[in-house]
Amino acid sequence: MNSTYLIMKAILRTSLLLLFFLRGFDSLGQETSKLRLAVAGLNHGHVGWVLSSMNRGDYEIVGISESNRELAEKYSKQYGFSMSLVYDDLNEMLEKSHPEAVAAFGDTFSHLAIVKAAAPKGIHVMVEKPLAVSKEHALEMKEMASQYGIHLLTNYETSWYPSNHEAKRLLESGEIGNVKKVIVRDGHRGPKKIGVGPEFLEW
Repeated sequence: MNSTYLIMKAILRTSLLLLFFLRGFDSLGQETSKLRLAVAGLNHGHVGWVLSSMNRGDYEIVGISESNRELAEKYSKQYGFSMSLVYDDLNEMLEKSHPEAVAAFGDTFSHLAIVKAAAPKGIHVMVEKPLAVSKEHALEMKEMASQYGIHLLTNYETSWYPSNHEAKRLLESGEIGNVKKVIVRDGHRGPKKIGVGPEFLEW
């Protein structure tokens, strides 16, 4: 298996985990409807996975907040969503689109503001890694999630890589004996060198 396939499989697993936690189920455990999903921001490069899977059938994007109209129009043409879904303001988008969950694909500093806007409305939130820019932001986000009873998830897709799961299985099975030391090599050469879009690199 090539690395691209494994990464796409990992991202798909992450999105399925999000849907498992956030979707509505009836008393018999049957799905009641598509997840009504909003997107907050488009300038994080990982937004592609949620936009490219819109036609899969398990969620519907009901609103997008993005103040950069040019960026929104670029993605609208690329992924085929209507610009009528796009709002300049996060709060207006949440009020008018009535999502069950919001996935944040903007800069990390905006995560706290998104939780502040969504949590009081009972809207679940998924943010891209890292969770927050500081311990203070993280604790405030945690407090709001607890206060309003929402799920607050971090999309740390590398935790779902098949290679990591296989390593865990090997460790737990005892097939390779007792582990004395673990060395992890992870990451990449940096956003500029791997060719992220200018809107992602900007922040």
